[in-house]
Amino acid sequence: MSALRLLHLTNDHYPRVTGGTEIFVSQLIEAQLGLAGAAEILWACHRAPLLDPDHAPATPLSRQQRLLPPIQSGSRRQQVAATAAAIPGFAELLQEFRPDVVHLHSFSERCGLSHARAAKAFGARLVVTVHAPGFTCIKGNLIDGRGAICDGVMRERRCSRCRLQNGGLPLPLAAVVALQQGWPLGPETPGTLAHVLSARQLTAAFQAAWRELAGLADAIHVLAEWSRQVLLRNGVPEHKLQLIRTAGPPPLPPKQRQPMEDGLLRLVYWGRCHPVKGLHLVIEAILALPQTAPIQLDFFGPYWDSSYGRNLQRRIAGDRRFRLRGNIAKAELLPRLQHYDLAVVPSTWLETGPLTVLEAFAAGLPVAGSDLGGIRELLCGAPTYLRVPLNPQAWTSLLKTLISDPGIMRFSLPVFDSFHYLAGRTMKLYLALSNTTL
Repeated sequence: MSALRLLHLTNDHYPRVTGGTEIFVSQLIEAQLGLAGAAEILWACHRAPLLDPDHAPATPLSRQQRLLPPIQSGSRRQQVAATAAAIPGFAELLQEFRPDVVHLHSFSERCGLSHARAAKAFGARLVVTVHAPGFTCIKGNLIDGRGAICDGVMRERRCSRCRLQNGGLPLPLAAVVALQQGWPLGPETPGTLAHVLSARQLTAAFQAAWRELAGLADAIHVLAEWSRQVLLRNGVPEHKLQLIRTAGPPPLPPKQRQPMEDGLLRLVYWGRCHPVKGLHLVIEAILALPQTAPIQLDFFGPYWDSSYGRNLQRRIAGDRRFRLRGNIAKAELLPRLQHYDLAVVPSTWLETGPLTVLEAFAAGLPVAGSDLGGIRELLCGAPTYLRVPLNPQAWTSLLKTLISDPGIMRFSLPVFDSFHYLAGRTMKLYLALSNTTL
């Protein structure tokens, strides 16, 4: 038998974009290449504008990376259904590389249903990884109009109502509009009124596309148990679902810093500045403490120029307890984390990892995070007081406790899987699907 040929497809490459999915795929491929008798691997994406100043569009491609021509966007209905009007270069890449397995890491125009159809038509096996809550949510976050976490079950009317409410319609009006399809208007009819009245048509298109993708996939890789349960509730056969949890980097030697050894509770956050990451919860919690409280929170990561980021900067302007430290290179991250007492992961949505928790553990750093989704699952071996409800008051209470008794931050951190282990598990999955060997 010939060696496995594996094609990963994402929305973009790392380090051109430093999102969680791109970092995950980069580390997964590095580990897969390190396996004995490594498979032949390519990582492709379509060229797209990178307008954010935190992106690095000029980064040279690695030997495994392939940049395809930009997709051609289709109609509004197609865009919502993760279907491009054309995916230049992808069919040619399939013919050139002849992959046994195509592994999709998103559900979008640039990495979605069009590519899944092409891969299956070529004869490749198809694996899809669920990296984010938006995989089953047309709004992208599994948070309903009231701010509550959704059960993830796709219901055309309910999802339309939620999306309309999120767009600014009052709930009673959103509920009424979601009862109808908007006929004779359609998603392509110009005008705001037509778009509102035909919202349910787009919901139906999204959900039909999602079900088609789930049907085409030979396996769906989930990173957390809550994600597996959502897919089961949506009718995905259990035999298709592969729960292989996210992995972390190799651990560093034990950190030397003791909790508050310099009299200051040093907190750290790294990652995107985005509402679903919940930075406002910790900021409000610290602002509720006395100005003299011995505490400092450092932020590393991009997107502070967004409207959300600018609002947060206004809240913390002139307050020495908060420091924006910019981006940090992957190679520098773990050693830098060892200079802190606690990592904060206050996400307000259902993380499928997150990798930040495992990076903290690798640095020997305790984590306080939202009592929700993947964070809850990864912190199940840590003290329960570090799993925090989604409100600033709970964070304020925790921080007061830690300041008064820093010794409670000394405990054995949970054990986690390595990317070498994750690479081995995924490779076994590919081989079982494709009947090839390394």
